Amino acid sequence: MKLFKLTYGLLAAMALSLASCSLNDEPEFNDADAFVAIQKTSAAIAETGKTLEIPVMLTSLAGLQGSVDFVITPDSAAGAVEGKHFTIGNESKTLTFTKDAPMQNIIINVKDNDIFEGDVKFTIELTNVQGAKFGASKKCVVTIEDDEHPLAFILGTLTAKGESYFNGDTEWSVTIEKDADDLNKVWIGNLVPDGSNQKVYAIVNSQKTEIHIPVGQLIAKTSSYPTVNLDAFYGDHSQFGIDDGHTTEAEEDIEAGGYITGLIAADGTITLIDWFGSCIYTDGVAGSWFNIMTSGVVMKK
Repeated sequence: MKLFKLTYGLLAAMALSLASCSLNDEPEFNDADAFVAIQKTSAAIAETGKTLEIPVMLTSLAGLQGSVDFVITPDSAAGAVEGKHFTIGNESKTLTFTKDAPMQNIIINVKDNDIFEGDVKFTIELTNVQGAKFGASKKCVVTIEDDEHPLAFILGTLTAKGESYFNGDTEWSVTIEKDADDLNKVWIGNLVPDGSNQKVYAIVNSQKTEIHIPVGQLIAKTSSYPTVNLDAFYGDHSQFGIDDGHTTEAEEDIEAGGYITGLIAADGTITLIDWFGSCIYTDGVAGSWFNIMTSGVVMKK
């Protein structure tokens, strides 16, 4: 009997507890926990004289008023200098929040110039918060991307057109991005249609008339095929006015250490003069292909 009464009493207590706390109740946000946080931890903008806005928000249900200051610190290696590379639109470097304006923007006016200096960076850090606490994000690293890069005329998204050995006439998008350290090196995305999910690198010659894409690079990987490499055959170079002995098409492999050749026109148009594609490798042995593009693929902005 005592055991029954004890069990009944516990069940009754549990029932009362559950009745007073609905499973559908949402936790309340207490304005004692109101905070100010920067909404981006990183941002980038091209050096083209435009404006970048970095949002900062005071999170509060009751609409508390508050403020926060911010400071600018140039990167130690590639510092962006206020007044030279950019100006701040918030003259006082203080943001004020109200019930009707809980979000404010740090305004960065980027300056354009005709000098190549490479990308420059600075950090925005929130300080001296009033009326709330700091949230998790107090800093944002801003990169100003130099638009005088010597390879700017081929960088960006290009439309590629060519003939697939398997699928006939094909059109797709290819991206070319600069390397962070090497001015003659670029990274190409989606080089092989339906056969790329990894970027491959390429080297542009000093005259900026040729681009060389080394074969053997990992260009794709899937759960079934972890190693899909960029592979290629020499095209008929003579039809492009090049007399280097390569006059066959899809017969002579470009061996390890070799590269796919692309001819760069003055307007940035790139013509790839070799066959290339994505080939599955197992234990170092080539197998089947995802796709093969014939020589003469043209890529242009």
